[in-house]
Amino acid sequence: MNVILLEPGRLGKTGDVVTVKDGYARNYLIPRELALPASASNMKTLEARIKSRQKTLAKEKAEAERLAGQMEGLTLNLHVRAGEGKIYGAITHADVAEALSQQGFDVDRRRLEMPKTLKDVGEYDITYRAHPEVIIPIKLAVHAQK
Repeated sequence: MNVILLEPGRLGKTGDVVTVKDGYARNYLIPRELALPASASNMKTLEARIKSRQKTLAKEKAEAERLAGQMEGLTLNLHVRAGEGKIYGAITHADVAEALSQQGFDVDRRRLEMPKTLKDVGEYDITYRAHPEVIIPIKLAVHAQK
């Protein structure tokens, strides 16, 4: 059976027409919406999906670039309880996301990239991946609370 792939995987990339066994297509690929039966109407449907997805990605990238412009040169200061240079606990992605939201930036904590677990007072360079093509550098300064 010929199918049109909707998701990239081991069989090929999105939009490829591949031949697979009938049972694999009917019982696995089609019910999980990984593929559609190859037909002219399904090809048109796929082309419409691809165009829609490209528009969505372009909007997301524009939003990410706008956010990058606002966050350019941002230094984030965190004040935590510490003793002799070591902080009690650790700075987590959620802590950084909360500090950014207090400054008016709505970010997803899962997109923050920190080099290691932050357990010391000091300055760190972290990044925020707003989009696969837009990476925003952020300076994080961890200070002992007074």
